[in-house]
Amino acid sequence: MPSREFILELLRKSVHLVSILIVLIYEFFGKEAVLWVLMLFLVTVLALDYLRIEHNIRIPLFYIMYRKTEADRFGGHIFFALGAISVISLFSREIAYAAILMTTFGDLSAALIGKFYGKRRVFQKIFKNDKSIEGSASEFIIDFLIGMLIVGNLIVSLVMAFFATLMETAVNKIDDNLIVPVFSGFFGQVTLALLACL
Repeated sequence: MPSREFILELLRKSVHLVSILIVLIYEFFGKEAVLWVLMLFLVTVLALDYLRIEHNIRIPLFYIMYRKTEADRFGGHIFFALGAISVISLFSREIAYAAILMTTFGDLSAALIGKFYGKRRVFQKIFKNDKSIEGSASEFIIDFLIGMLIVGNLIVSLVMAFFATLMETAVNKIDDNLIVPVFSGFFGQVTLALLACL
């Protein structure tokens, strides 16, 4: 039977599956519609976090989703919304889709594989964290497959997967829900532009 910790982690990560909804809204209703939906979501979760952080009001269903490290700071969903708004506003549709989905599914695979199957913590000395090579490798593979499926370009997919995995692995204090889509999207868009010039 799965541990309570595993179930809570799966529940936290499943919230990010809303990224599929973001991609579908963008695809069927356009950029402006998805940006309005994301802004409505952002305003709502900012209001909830205001109540939680400033007034210590614990909303039962939402409160269990927070980690101990998020007790007195914004939750990852706020940074996820900011990351999604950034990439949708600035990058091409395919790059935005890939960056958002890499943030969700790459992080999901890294967290679950790393936490429950990861044994080699080779990044401790380099990045001062407990991320495992198994978790990072699974993230890179998932991110690369997402890039190939959506962007369809080998080089762009490799670049995006590399930067998504690097940011997820190397960054400890900045929320990965913001930094992963922004960096993977930025370098993916730059690579796409450079390839178009060749």
